[in-house]
Amino acid sequence: MLNRLFGNFLVKKGKITQEQLDHLLPVPKDVKAQVETIAVINKVLTPNLVQTILENNKSFGDTAIEAGYLTEEKLDELLTYQSNTFMQFVQCLLDKKWIALEQINPLLDEFQMLGSFSDAQLSSLIHDDLEQCVRMFVPIKSAQLQSFTLTFIGAFRRLIDPHMYLDKAYTARSLQLDKYACQLLAGDFHLKLYLSAPDNGLLAVANHFANGTYESVDLDALDNVGEFINCVNGLFATDLSYENISVDMNSPEYSLEGPFISNESLYIIPIHANGYDLKAVLEVYE
Repeated sequence: MLNRLFGNFLVKKGKITQEQLDHLLPVPKDVKAQVETIAVINKVLTPNLVQTILENNKSFGDTAIEAGYLTEEKLDELLTYQSNTFMQFVQCLLDKKWIALEQINPLLDEFQMLGSFSDAQLSSLIHDDLEQCVRMFVPIKSAQLQSFTLTFIGAFRRLIDPHMYLDKAYTARSLQLDKYACQLLAGDFHLKLYLSAPDNGLLAVANHFANGTYESVDLDALDNVGEFINCVNGLFATDLSYENISVDMNSPEYSLEGPFISNESLYIIPIHANGYDLKAVLEVYE
């Protein structure tokens, strides 16, 4: 999530172009973040100190330990972050010389300030703590709704776009939907999940679930979106069954013309994925 959020910030700052960002993501899985990059992001070492260590032309880790800047335990801890997706992203930016090592933390500080993220929230984003990230953007009090949202976002990242990101969720009592697909969960837990977007926004899902190849959102594409929702609800229904909570799943519904929905409890979650904007709507029946 942070790769897109921070990447968008860099585009707005003029540090990279949108084309460069799109080319960079997703970051290749074989990229390994360098220890010095990780140490700077985690504020263990300063960029100036890193540069001094690098001038020895020896192993960075060994030199840092010999000079007393790192312990073996701290080095081992830093190495565990080499496959962290954000560390990999920053490493690619450095390798391409699009930003410099000394720019990383000032840019992160500005990103944090503009986003009004606390230190704990920024750490959750950096370390890809999905549960805390979902709580950050979707602050729902109900434990079951939190669990459902976590299941939904987790499935979306695995099956649709690993670099999807959210805007802050909000509530409403009524909403006009655009093209949509939805499905009702009924029983001990009663909720309807909609995915909706104008124009071709739902291609974000339709073309990335079950390898769809749609050029525009038609009924077949919406059927594919409905199958993704069915997959999400099936996962959640299975989890509920372990707690002896019984729910039934209606067949997915979809249409090219969205309804006007009205309910005391509507939660709207703006989603950005695969170059499109869409929203998930949770209609909760108390």
